[in-house]
Amino acid sequence: MNKFLDKRVRASSREECRLDEQPGVAIGFLNECAACWNALDEARRKLRRSLMYSYGDQWGDLVTDPDTLAQITEGDLIKKNGKVPLKNNMIAPILSNIEGQLRQNLMRPICVARDQSEGRVGEMMSVAIEYVHDINEMEEVDADSMRMLLNGGMAAQRVEYGLNSAKEKRDVWVYPVNPSRLFFNTNLEDVRMWDLTCIGELFDLPLDDVLAHFGNTPEKKERIRNIYSNVESQVFGSRAMQGDESRSLSFYTASRSNLCRVVLGWKLETRDAYLWNDTQRGTWGYLPYDNESRKKLDAENARRRKEATENGKAENDVLLIEYEFATERFWYYRYMSPYGDILQEGRSPYWHGEHNYVLHLYPLIQGRLGNFVEQFIDQQRAINRTATLIDFIRGTSSKGVLVVDDDAFESMSREEVIDEYVRYNGVLFVKLKPGQSIDGVVRQYNSGAAVAGDFELLNLQLRLINEISGVNSAMQGQTPRSGTPASLYAQQVQNSSLNLKGLFDGFRTFRRRRDAKVMKTLQQFYTDMRYIDLAGSQYSEEAKWYDPQKVQDSELDITISEGYNTPAYQMLANDFLLELFRAKALDVKTMLENSSYPFATKILEAIKRNEEAVAKGDSLQGIPQELMAQLQASDKSGLTLKD
Repeated sequence: MNKFLDKRVRASSREECRLDEQPGVAIGFLNECAACWNALDEARRKLRRSLMYSYGDQWGDLVTDPDTLAQITEGDLIKKNGKVPLKNNMIAPILSNIEGQLRQNLMRPICVARDQSEGRVGEMMSVAIEYVHDINEMEEVDADSMRMLLNGGMAAQRVEYGLNSAKEKRDVWVYPVNPSRLFFNTNLEDVRMWDLTCIGELFDLPLDDVLAHFGNTPEKKERIRNIYSNVESQVFGSRAMQGDESRSLSFYTASRSNLCRVVLGWKLETRDAYLWNDTQRGTWGYLPYDNESRKKLDAENARRRKEATENGKAENDVLLIEYEFATERFWYYRYMSPYGDILQEGRSPYWHGEHNYVLHLYPLIQGRLGNFVEQFIDQQRAINRTATLIDFIRGTSSKGVLVVDDDAFESMSREEVIDEYVRYNGVLFVKLKPGQSIDGVVRQYNSGAAVAGDFELLNLQLRLINEISGVNSAMQGQTPRSGTPASLYAQQVQNSSLNLKGLFDGFRTFRRRRDAKVMKTLQQFYTDMRYIDLAGSQYSEEAKWYDPQKVQDSELDITISEGYNTPAYQMLANDFLLELFRAKALDVKTMLENSSYPFATKILEAIKRNEEAVAKGDSLQGIPQELMAQLQASDKSGLTLKD
């Protein structure tokens, strides 16, 4: 957890926390958060089960032992019956393929200004958002969110501004949210999350972190120590990196005895207010419903009437502030201990007036949350059971059993017959009866290795799991059958991607909402002019100078779109620039500035050094030969700077 409020903004944007308030003041809201968290218990259970089948023990479901009536895992029951619980994980490759497609097609956000005169402002904000993506390693964060979406149907991230102790800098940070620690109101039916009224998260922190985040005075630090006086200094015997904390979470108790439970809850609250509309400036807002606000509005209207009268205007032509009684809705947050103590609270400190979470549920159908992995768990179980059955039949069937006529070996004992049979160049002395063949004396038997149809059933389940998941052989890039036309295979690849189009489009919408919240946070908290240098980015030098004065005034004129940043797209852009250069529509410097060649930056630096040398009257240094070789190797036509 990171304290997302900057101190220089906090005091002017919200009410300060008061640790000297009456104990238990937030008990009602804490219980409301607990009710939301408990209501999601079934969704968390499905998430744990899907993760178990995706990356863990696929025989971990609990069943009843018929002998003891106790609850044991399926794997233990199979072992008890003398079998080996085999598994062939077909879910993990499917998820890896989907994750690979996401990573291959990740797109960088681009801010587009609706007003053409503000094009530089959109480019400036694009540089800033791409910088935030860079410092937050958003490829890894988005890949983790996609895994959670596939296994639990939920993906959430938190956008904050503050000090990141791991990075040792203050900036805009995006944190992935563990769905097992997330809670929200469960009457959601809108896929856009517009009916969200409560959302929050459970944090388990060392006491020192809690003191650093909330103990900004000696009195508050002492109060926090008293609140968490039962926290142990250290813990022993805990299994590490096995996911036990997420599996055994409870709302009021920390996952480990040496950690402090902190509950962050956001709620959409209401209050009586005046809704005012300034007809002169075209703005509107809310003021508290009290005499002071009413006097303030009336005084402003009186000032405008007086000014109009002095200027000879009619009173009916005066544009006044209209106001009326209304109910204001606003987001309010509270950091709480599990005992109801408020560590910090206030109205939303952000200009956008919302909470700082981005939530995506897929698929959400009439209020029911789906689960991508859950839909083909039954096929995975059938595959494991069939493989275990085939292995059991193989283990219990006769393999190479030797049948010997005991009366035919009068001169040899049974032990001698066995030794001679398995010995290289062994000799058996057999006494045959009249009309008897050697096959009637010594015969070896091998029974069928499996029941007929088992392998066909296994192949059927393997085919079904790919068809249900939508990740078939064409999408996996497997070699097509001999004689398959190239056009047919290309059509199969295209059609296979349609099965996952809803998943990827929904996740793209989630990323766009996240980037919009990042943009608004940047506009609010980037208050100083700064230079943002992005290696290899296709932006002008002017756009890399972030000017808060220009950006903050353009809040309503900027929208979020996405630009492709894939190798195929970069290759297409490079080829297009190359054609323009050959047609002499671009000079080499402009081409290199807008291309994505890995050596373009070095060549540009060499060109700039030469330009500076010419300006000073020095001799040219030339471009290094190794860079020229790279440039020529990248273009089969042998294009050089001289060309």
